[in-house]
Amino acid sequence: MKQKKTMMSLLGLVVAVTMQGLAQSPVAVRWEMGQNEAEKGYYSSRFIIKNVSNANLSNNWQLYFNQFSRSLKMPETSPVDIKEVSTTYYQITPNVRYKALNPGDSLVVDMLMRGTMVNKCYRPAGTHLVLDGDTRHPIAVNLEYGLLEKPGQWINHAAYPDGKYSYAYNQAVNNIGDAYTGNDYDIFPMPKQVEIHDGYTAIGNMVTVKGGYFWQRSLKAPVKLLKQQLQQRGIYCLSGQKSVIAVKVNGKLSDNPEYYTLDVAQGKVTIVGASEAGAMNGVKTFIAALDHSKGHNLQNAHVVDYPDLHYRGFMLDIARNFIRLDDIKRYIDILAYYKMNRFQFHFTDDEAWRVEIPGLPELTEVASRRGCTLDEKGYLAQIFDGNGNPDDPTQSANGYLTRAQFIEILKYAHQRGVKVIPEIETPGHARAAIIAMRNRHDKYVATDRTLAEQYRLWDDHDASVYTSAQSYHDNVLNVASDGVYNFITKVVSELQKMYKEAGLKLDIVHLGGDEVASGAWSQSPEVQALMQREHLKDNHEVNGYYIRRITDILYKQGIRIEGWQEVAQNHSAEFNRQMAPRFAGINAWSTVGSRDVVPYSIANDGYPVILSNVTNFYMDMGYNWHPYEQGLHWGGKVDEFDSWSALPWNVYASARMAYDGKPIDVATNHQGKVALANRQNIIGIQAQMWGETIRNFDEVQRMWFPKVFGVAERGWNAQPDWSLDLANTAPYDSARHQYNLKIGTRELPLLHRMGYYFRIGQPGLKVENGMLLANALYPGMAIHYTLDGSEPTPLSPEWTAPVKLTTIPPVIKARAYYLGKESVTTLLWP
Repeated sequence: MKQKKTMMSLLGLVVAVTMQGLAQSPVAVRWEMGQNEAEKGYYSSRFIIKNVSNANLSNNWQLYFNQFSRSLKMPETSPVDIKEVSTTYYQITPNVRYKALNPGDSLVVDMLMRGTMVNKCYRPAGTHLVLDGDTRHPIAVNLEYGLLEKPGQWINHAAYPDGKYSYAYNQAVNNIGDAYTGNDYDIFPMPKQVEIHDGYTAIGNMVTVKGGYFWQRSLKAPVKLLKQQLQQRGIYCLSGQKSVIAVKVNGKLSDNPEYYTLDVAQGKVTIVGASEAGAMNGVKTFIAALDHSKGHNLQNAHVVDYPDLHYRGFMLDIARNFIRLDDIKRYIDILAYYKMNRFQFHFTDDEAWRVEIPGLPELTEVASRRGCTLDEKGYLAQIFDGNGNPDDPTQSANGYLTRAQFIEILKYAHQRGVKVIPEIETPGHARAAIIAMRNRHDKYVATDRTLAEQYRLWDDHDASVYTSAQSYHDNVLNVASDGVYNFITKVVSELQKMYKEAGLKLDIVHLGGDEVASGAWSQSPEVQALMQREHLKDNHEVNGYYIRRITDILYKQGIRIEGWQEVAQNHSAEFNRQMAPRFAGINAWSTVGSRDVVPYSIANDGYPVILSNVTNFYMDMGYNWHPYEQGLHWGGKVDEFDSWSALPWNVYASARMAYDGKPIDVATNHQGKVALANRQNIIGIQAQMWGETIRNFDEVQRMWFPKVFGVAERGWNAQPDWSLDLANTAPYDSARHQYNLKIGTRELPLLHRMGYYFRIGQPGLKVENGMLLANALYPGMAIHYTLDGSEPTPLSPEWTAPVKLTTIPPVIKARAYYLGKESVTTLLWP
């Protein structure tokens, strides 16, 4: 009785403090990795749960955590049970073998998880505690991690970047010989033609800008951007100044609307574009050249430039983990700076809906919040990470953009030459919308059944069993329901109003269309009736029905759609003939192994293809296979050289390493594969930033920079000189060396001055003849190392020359430091 009273006191105190937002967890939790393949197909790991309170911890608690979905096994003697209560959301519960935990005591929970521990992103996260089943008042629990520091604790991969691998990698990039000698106009993306003339033009603190007068509508946006960018650099625009910048449009200049010329000479700068877009490009080149000049003394030059591809896109996923308005604007700023001109805005998915839609408040009231729940009444179950609290704005699980904020983004992007393409994920990846509309249904069903049923996205009698690529079992719309089409019509209608208020027209909507799980609809009475009525043979034809019906609705409103590659695959010639004109673009991402024929196959069927290669342009793939490099690896790895190596008109030569780490012969990889029949059907490229592993904007930036330089370069210059003879590797090696030096000595310092975050590569290590050798990716990087197994810091010995080792230690560790950033730790086992 005394123990029960003590526990009730503990619970009362915790709940009271929780309600004040100050709760301290009665437990501390640590997770430690064991070993991959501890049992065939399973890796071992453990939680250590310590009672840090002053009272006994009875069996009235549950500990929740997130982790990528996978089955698990527990020892028969385990005092707790673990089950996945929702996708990626696990619950630890004491069982009959549990004994109350005394203050200061610890409970070890051993587990076997199916699959492989790949890197740090696969560890548990988002721990929170519930007492007496009170899920409305979860207590955040800080999760401490043991180090991943020995082989077997991460994926065993041929390209694991240990000291020797990293040394060879850095040496291959840098051991070319030529120093970097760029001019002011050697920017990303590189202009087509640059003639450097004698002398300099000083751009003073005061300049006169000519152009953009009220009768010159096509110059309004470029001139406004120019003045804004100059002011940010401390340069103000007044009439009658010595320095003159003239912006013009000449429609006869070129058939390419993005064509421009830039002349800098005798104190005057002249930018002439073939259209508003061309003038905008010229402004951006001038600003970038100014940023790379010395003291705003710009080399006199004549520049002629244009892009090879008019669609140069970037996709940002804010559904999985929320990114806030100011950060989205900074994201647009820097990508527009590198002449990226399309923003595919991924704000809906299984995990959340992040934009306010008037008339459908549940989409954000319910589906923009995630926390501790077993019934998802009022908010979604926690996914990926969080602290259990759906109302905590500091957590990336929670948040949405208001209508006004979305309009602000539209205007902001347009002013910088960027078109925003909203993505409404359907018919799969729709779980957040489904749960939100179920909550809406429950709210109105007793009082207004018509209102409750208006946006019914599901079949109440659907008994289909399926698992999506992300392990959901209930994320596919019931495409037989009129409620689905009412819903999409309503959402698009509200988006149209937002675009109109921003002074724009919504003419493209991305409808997703990817990863509809096998088995979805198979036991849905409503879809089965639809199939019989419309003579549809299988799920693929059901999906085709959905695409046709949606495009019928939108095409009549002047809206074309975009979609992921699945929407354009395996259809009849007649379907393709009718549907291809309704598509503004197909994101073709499959470039792994034998499936690399997909992009050109779709293009040859008449669809406009946006190359979104997972092997080159998925920014969320890890830079390499290091356990502390953030990112996923289902498509391999992507670094700045992978993005730069992409070849839009030779997709088979775009990836130089297979998934297993073996080299690909880019000179012969095209043999026997689908050839591209018409280059015009490759309309552009796009970089993707999926959000599963992202928790804040710094992490977004680190995953983008320096990878994005290769994306920007290849979207502008689709066929570099080194690609003309792929059997000769010397041109590629030399160009890669210059590219790397340009990043390290020019572009990263520029980003540093601008206040952006970025990733730096790790040092290489090897021991030869008793001497420790090291190398780095960029000139000027500092390398600090340890010989005692401890983690290197800036206070550790700095490597500047070969070090004589009197004894060979079991492990040598090193980190690189540059521009206030640090690399992951390189490990060498001599």
